[in-house]
Amino acid sequence: MEKTKKPTNIFSSFLFLKLDAAFRRLISNEKIAAKQEFENMVGACQEKVFLRTYMTTGLRADADILFWRVSDNLEYLQDICAKTFSVGVGRYFHPVHSYLGVYHTDETAALKKDLEFGFLPKDTFGRNKFMLLHPVVKSHLWYELSEDERRKLLSDRAAVISKYREIQENFFQSYGLDEQEMIVTREARHLDELISATRELREQRIKNYTVVDKPVFLCIGRDLREILDALS
Repeated sequence: MEKTKKPTNIFSSFLFLKLDAAFRRLISNEKIAAKQEFENMVGACQEKVFLRTYMTTGLRADADILFWRVSDNLEYLQDICAKTFSVGVGRYFHPVHSYLGVYHTDETAALKKDLEFGFLPKDTFGRNKFMLLHPVVKSHLWYELSEDERRKLLSDRAAVISKYREIQENFFQSYGLDEQEMIVTREARHLDELISATRELREQRIKNYTVVDKPVFLCIGRDLREILDALS
């Protein structure tokens, strides 16, 4: 008899980095070698970890790139994130924002055969080019509401997202792991739909029970090589 798999806790790291201006002053050959060394290190860590890279240069003054990594092993995820600063151009990156959360898969997802990395159902994350990300802290009043009241507010919010079929939203719980209570990511194929959906969500009554939902990061998905070439 096949043993039933338990739901998996999937840890997600969102690491925003700023490139030191000193890297741009290196001679061309040094920059090429540093970028290649860094890409080789990142590639060697790909087998067991979900990775997406996003460019934030020009969209924010404090960050150039987002590394979004996901693993079911928190210590392994920590080790890989640490390696970001160990070789090549990584030595010129400075961390400016870092968020950690956990995504709880349900039993149905855990039993799916179509998995990536052995633990993540395919197409769960990173399907679209544009992503809006922000941390969330709820007010104490939110927890004083009845379960039915919270369910109604959440249902109204979900109805907004359902109008935009090409928008994918995920929540990563951070309570007990990080300062925020959760991280919200909203991915979209088209930027105008992402803007419209975000505007509608801002008008929902559930926002009255949010204390913190900033900073807000607009991130554009691009290949690592493309990002590094643009930055240098």
